Amino acid sequence: MGIALTLSVVGLVAGAFANSVALDTSVEAAAANAPSGGLYAVRSLRLPLIQIVTGALFATTPLVVGVSWTLPAYLWFVWLTVTLMITDLDSKLIPNRILFPGTAVGAVLLVLGALFDGQPEAIVRAVGGGIASFLVLYVVARLARGDFGLGDVKLALLLGMFTAYQGWEELVVGLFAAFILGGVVSIVLLVTGSRHRKDSIPFGPFLVAGAYLALTWGSDIASWYTATSP
Repeated sequence: MGIALTLSVVGLVAGAFANSVALDTSVEAAAANAPSGGLYAVRSLRLPLIQIVTGALFATTPLVVGVSWTLPAYLWFVWLTVTLMITDLDSKLIPNRILFPGTAVGAVLLVLGALFDGQPEAIVRAVGGGIASFLVLYVVARLARGDFGLGDVKLALLLGMFTAYQGWEELVVGLFAAFILGGVVSIVLLVTGSRHRKDSIPFGPFLVAGAYLALTWGSDIASWYTATSP
């Protein structure tokens, strides 16, 4: 209970910082005539909303991944993915200047945590998962012929690394969940008229949501699917 409360407070501060970083990116995107919307359009609510979500995610992270040397890596992962989700919703961008150094820091923290936890084999799995996830999204982007952003492809490397660290089942569930969530939401938006066929919908938030779902229930979902499959 104590660590959850402490991390929730840390998460509130981290959420404010994520909002500040994302706002800077949105302002730059607007200056470059990139579309801005999403959370950028609800300025009065966005800061407390982002802080509450980030605080809740920080508080629940130890329950999901456990209290171990890799916990700092996953807290960093939460902050980074929250920031990237906001920028994608704001301006349909996953900026390299946030993603690249953020991924590098996350990788270092994950490797150090694995070594201190005595799980060097998990490092190999994380690297393999990151590469596999990147390649899957790259193929999808090539087939989509411009309808799928390369930012999502690069984001997949980060997500694949952190989901695969927990297990191959989490990696697979995360990818499938992202496409299912993205498909369902897109259909709902089209049916309700909120979006039109030619409108682009940011896919980064669905990738992140799929990864969160996989980290939390990936093993259970995989077991259920295996048990119910003919």
